[in-house]
Amino acid sequence: MDSLLLERPSQANTGYEKPLDINLDFLAGSYKSTTVLANLEVIDEDIVANLDKVLEIKPDLYEAWYNRSIALVNLGSLEEAIANLDKALAIKPDLYEAWFNRGIIVGCLEQSEEALASYDKALEIRPNKYEAWFNRGITLYDLGRLEDAVASFNKAIQIKFNDYWSWYNLGIVFYDLGQFEQANNSFDKSIKFNPDISKGWYCRGITLGQLKRLEEAIISFDKALELKPDWYEAWKYRGITLRKLERFPEAIASFNKAITIKSDDYGDWNNQGYMLLKLRHFEEAIASFDKALELKPDYADAFYNKASCYALQGDIEPAIDNLQKAINLSHVEYLNMAINDSDFDLVRQSERFQALIQTKNDWEDEEEIDEKEWLRAAGSNPVFDFLKDPDEDIYTLADGKPFND
Repeated sequence: MDSLLLERPSQANTGYEKPLDINLDFLAGSYKSTTVLANLEVIDEDIVANLDKVLEIKPDLYEAWYNRSIALVNLGSLEEAIANLDKALAIKPDLYEAWFNRGIIVGCLEQSEEALASYDKALEIRPNKYEAWFNRGITLYDLGRLEDAVASFNKAIQIKFNDYWSWYNLGIVFYDLGQFEQANNSFDKSIKFNPDISKGWYCRGITLGQLKRLEEAIISFDKALELKPDWYEAWKYRGITLRKLERFPEAIASFNKAITIKSDDYGDWNNQGYMLLKLRHFEEAIASFDKALELKPDYADAFYNKASCYALQGDIEPAIDNLQKAINLSHVEYLNMAINDSDFDLVRQSERFQALIQTKNDWEDEEEIDEKEWLRAAGSNPVFDFLKDPDEDIYTLADGKPFND
């Protein structure tokens, strides 16, 4: 299953804090009128240049260092932006905006521990800022601290109960924890507060699938696809869910849509072929398996399913040829499957199928012989002679009863 993804700050309206207003009374009038500091419609290089002039005159102006960091972020100079924020914080350590923005920037640089420390400092200053709790939750998730991430998102929700992205991310964390009921409840809240959040409907569908509530899952996927008709993953998992419900014609239609959007997933072609196989559309099924094998030539599952198509038609040679290819890729796994699979009933008594069964028996005999030979060789190996020394025979039944594993 593809991973469910957290919603990140830039998309969830918890991005950078805005520039600060700056009192420029200390500047001369004509110079002051040409210095635009907090208007981000101005080109960022000009903002940096103007702020440099201000900082030459007043280097302890924390607002200037802070605003300069924002311009530098827009220019892609993240390391320098962090240095500017540190300058601002050296002057004004309780500047919430600087700690918050610093958390975002170092997080972008994948310095999650440092990002967490920055958000913690921001929350010491303003403990009721849900944005900081939200971003902190993402950072904890990135660090693999899922239980702590749950607590952080819950804190954000306590402050802003109708924040659908907090509910959505909480659902993602619960899902990753395997707590599917709680995840589903969170996604329900997310789409309650924003019925147009396609990701919420999609993740709800995935979660309902885990809960075996397949009919409800289909409804969620349908809603997601109403909002985003070209969503490959939604068509794919809708198809998988319909397959589990054995609604094969609808499942095939879903996979056809998925393949139209993204045609290079060998698993989708195999799934489509499997459902065509179930409907006994053998020619189309084989064409789908061939497409899967074109994309992944060592795909044992496709060879096995292709063998099933031929076996169900009593076509011995291609059935055994494809089954042999699956066995060659997986050793004995697919042979064990075929021995108990009714799809192979029409070819089971053929000489070639019986020869495969004999091959399996030979493998098992060889493995048993190999184990005995290893034990015999180990017993005669001089390396282990020290074990024959009476001084090494130190264990008795008093040390513990024998056991069978």
